[in-house]
Amino acid sequence: MVGIVIATHGSLAEGLRSGVELLVGPQRQLETVGLYHGDEPSEFEEKVSASIRKADEGDGALCLVDMLGGTPSNVVMRLMQSGNVRALAGVNLPAVIQAVFMRESLGLEELARETFAAQRDAVIDLSLKIPELETPAKQEREQERMEPGDAPPIERGENLTAPGNGEVVLCRVDDRLIHGQVMTSWLNATGANKIMIVDDETSQNPFLKSVFKSAVPANVKVGVFNEAKAVDRLIKGFKPTDRVIVLAKYPQTFLSLVERGASLRQVIIGGMGAREDRSRLYRNISASQDERAALRALVDEGVDVAIQILADDAQVSVSKLL
Repeated sequence: MVGIVIATHGSLAEGLRSGVELLVGPQRQLETVGLYHGDEPSEFEEKVSASIRKADEGDGALCLVDMLGGTPSNVVMRLMQSGNVRALAGVNLPAVIQAVFMRESLGLEELARETFAAQRDAVIDLSLKIPELETPAKQEREQERMEPGDAPPIERGENLTAPGNGEVVLCRVDDRLIHGQVMTSWLNATGANKIMIVDDETSQNPFLKSVFKSAVPANVKVGVFNEAKAVDRLIKGFKPTDRVIVLAKYPQTFLSLVERGASLRQVIIGGMGAREDRSRLYRNISASQDERAALRALVDEGVDVAIQILADDAQVSVSKLL
């Protein structure tokens, strides 16, 4: 995975990191360096160099600086000559988000190109967007077009992959929802053409919804649902051509779907990282007490719950770990 270093004047770098982690969760291999009044250029260069070494675990580092010609950009340009480093000037929040989303699936050169495009396209004259503002009703219609299509209602316990109902090809718990592992491993392995994100908070965040929708290939549609709408769609079923990945941040979300009437055969634990309220469950998978209780309840409901980071990995039954 490509490392990321943000180097700016003042506290901008740390502010960008804070914004990214507020939206998409904690990040590793993401370092920030700020240049403050009175800092010696040589000391700042050593800080940037150390941050690059820390962020780069073998796949290179992408450095994002605030402005061409400033000390951060001059320092990074010198460091580019002696390592596997690419750099972009004019960093903004959409650029950092794009880099974070795509760095597991792209090499350094490709990531630099994709991040540059996101950075450039994010600069918009909002006065030109006023005529395009959507009413709540229009936003709702647009979401409906992104959602799987109507199908006859089915009773709890019926097979959601029955003819005419399309197919749920993966239910996955992942702190980060859509990122490189989903894009490169699971889309290819499942042949999915739609992704259903189930998260009450994200469903109310238009910016983050647009980020997720832009992070997938053009032939894959993304719908972001609250739990109530998600369970309604899961019970009603899908279009015959739908192959759907269902993503949620927490096992409690899938338990809620089951308790509300959705029929799920399997839930895969793919990404539950270390956190203050979590303890290790299996290797790099951690879970809080509430999450462990939800996992037990899912097993008790007859759902097969397993840990599987990538599609090629062997599954590890969670019931044996609880």
